[in-house]
Amino acid sequence: MWIRLAYPKQDPRNLLLGIVLAFAMLDHTRMFFYYWNVNPTAIGETSIMLFLTRFLSHFFAPSIFLLLGIEMYQYGQRYGPKRLTKTLCYTAVMLLALELVVNNFLYTFDPYYRTIGLFILGLLGLCFLCMAGLQYLGRQSLFVISLLLLSGHHLLDGTQLEGNSLGSICWYLLHQQKFIPFPDRLFIVNYTLIPWLGVLMLGYAMGKLFLPHADPAKRKHFLLRAGYSSLALFFMLRFTNVYGDPIGWNTYADPVKSVLSFLNLTKYPASLAYLSLTLGAIFLFLGYTANCRGNKIFPFYALGRRPLFIYLFSTFLIHLMAMVILGLTGKDPAAMLITSRSYTSAGPLTQYGYSIGVVYLIWIGILLLCYAVNAFLDYLMNRKSNF
Repeated sequence: MWIRLAYPKQDPRNLLLGIVLAFAMLDHTRMFFYYWNVNPTAIGETSIMLFLTRFLSHFFAPSIFLLLGIEMYQYGQRYGPKRLTKTLCYTAVMLLALELVVNNFLYTFDPYYRTIGLFILGLLGLCFLCMAGLQYLGRQSLFVISLLLLSGHHLLDGTQLEGNSLGSICWYLLHQQKFIPFPDRLFIVNYTLIPWLGVLMLGYAMGKLFLPHADPAKRKHFLLRAGYSSLALFFMLRFTNVYGDPIGWNTYADPVKSVLSFLNLTKYPASLAYLSLTLGAIFLFLGYTANCRGNKIFPFYALGRRPLFIYLFSTFLIHLMAMVILGLTGKDPAAMLITSRSYTSAGPLTQYGYSIGVVYLIWIGILLLCYAVNAFLDYLMNRKSNF
C-alpha cells in the first residue's frame, strides 16, 4: 500500500497540490522550450517573466515534502508504527524505482540512461527509508530535529568534496549538489537529505493538527502564526545578508534587478531563506483556504488529486511535444535525447529555443491536456464504480 496524497475533492490541500503542480509544469516547459542552458536566475541576463517562471516552481518541492510528512503521521495514527514502517519501506523502493527507471527516462528519452539524476522522487524514497526508523523517536523529538536541520545545515556548507569515492557520494546525497561524470555516464544529485528530510519531519510533527478530530480553529491559528513567523524570518535573513543562503543579494542601479537578486534563493541544497519563504507562504495558504470550498478553481483541485500521475505524465508530454516540434521545424528530433553533451556549450540544443511568451502559451496547452486526461480518468473510474 502506498502513502499517497489523496484528499476529498475540495480539500484545500488538493488545491495547493494542483497549483504547485502547475508551477512545476511551467518550469519544465521552460526547460524544454526556452533557449537551452540559459540560466533564468542570472540577474544580469534574465527578464522578470523568465525569473518568475523559475521562482514559482520553488513552491513545489516544499509543498510535497510537508504534505507527505503530514500524511505520514496520519497513516501511523490510523494503522500503527509497524505497518507505517512496512509501508514506508515499500513506498521508498517504488519511488526509487520510479525515479531511476521512469522519471529519468522521461527527462532524457535516452534508452541507454547515460544521464541519471536523483531528483524529487528519488530523494523522497531515501527520506522515507530514514523515516521508517526515525518515526519511533516520536513527534515532538522529530519537531526539534527538523528545526535543527532546517536552521543549522548551513554550518555544513564549507565541506565540499570532489571525486566519486563512496564517501564523497554519500556526502553528495547528504548535503552537496553535484554532477558526477563517468566515462560514459553523468550522475546528477540535486536534492539532498539535509535539509529536505527536515521538511518531511516538520510535516510529520504538524500531522496532529490535521487529524479528523482536530480543532479547525486551532489549526488555522497555528498555520497563520507559523506562516507570518517564517516570512519574518525570511526578511530578517535577507536584509542582514549574513546567514541563511550561501549566495547573498546585491543592489543594482535598476531596482527591479535588486528585487530579483533579493528573491534569488539557493535551492540545491535548499537554503534556510528559501525554505522560510516557501514554507511561510504554504502555511498562510493552508491557513487562509481552510474553509475554501466550491468549484471556482476546480481544475486545480482536479490536478491535485493525482499529483504523481500528473507529474510524470506532464513531463512525458512536455518532452514529447518538444521533440515533435523540433522535427516539424526541420531540425533533428534526436537532439532532444538529453545526454551529458546537452549541458555543454557545444551541445545539439544550443541554438534551439522560443520566447518566454511562447513558453507560456505551450504551458497553458499542457495544462489543458493534463486536465482533459484527468477528467477522462475520472469518467472511467466513475463508470467502473457504476457496474
